[in-house]
Amino acid sequence: MATAEPENNPSPLQNDEDGAEETGQEIVSPEAYMKHPLQNRWSLWFFKNDKSKTWQANLRLISKFDTVEDFWALYNHIQLSSNLMSGCDYSLFKDGIEPMWEDERNKRGGRWLITSPNSSGD
Repeated sequence: MATAEPENNPSPLQNDEDGAEETGQEIVSPEAYMKHPLQNRWSLWFFKNDKSKTWQANLRLISKFDTVEDFWALYNHIQLSSNLMSGCDYSLFKDGIEPMWEDERNKRGGRWLITSPNSSGD
């Protein structure tokens, strides 16, 4: 029974820098693509004030995020609050907590209300 001699070719993992130079590809540091975790996971909710629906039916979960990068990706793709119709708003809560007083974790809570100026100049 014959055995194969080990090849002397270097492993691609050992020769990343040389291979990158040969192919013209740049080696990217892991810090360039690693996400920065937040301490908690968050949920962004949207409320549309449609009088023909119940309050809970007007409430919609938009998205959840748990990294700085995912927050900014979401923020850069939602409608500006100044462009929302009157009576509509966003709510940001820790994941698992619904934006309603009936949620046990909100019973002794409060809220911060940020009102944006009317963009029509009124």
